[in-house]
Amino acid sequence: MQAEELLGDTVEYLVEELRKAVMKIEDIATKVNKGELGAYEGFMETEKHNNRILELGKKLKEKGLDITQMEF
Repeated sequence: MQAEELLGDTVEYLVEELRKAVMKIEDIATKVNKGELGAYEGFMETEKHNNRILELGKKLKEKGLDITQMEF
């Protein structure tokens, strides 16, 4: 079974997944800043993670948490 199936939509799981997605975007930004990745490629890569953040944000909002007020 996948972790998501085992843990369901627990707040802890969702927050951890959100942190992972934010860290991936930060890593992409660092690569673009260093010139290791072009701006367009960086943008395309971040879109994948942005969609995941939106999905997780909606689930957390249903549980009463506002991701705009969270610190990472």
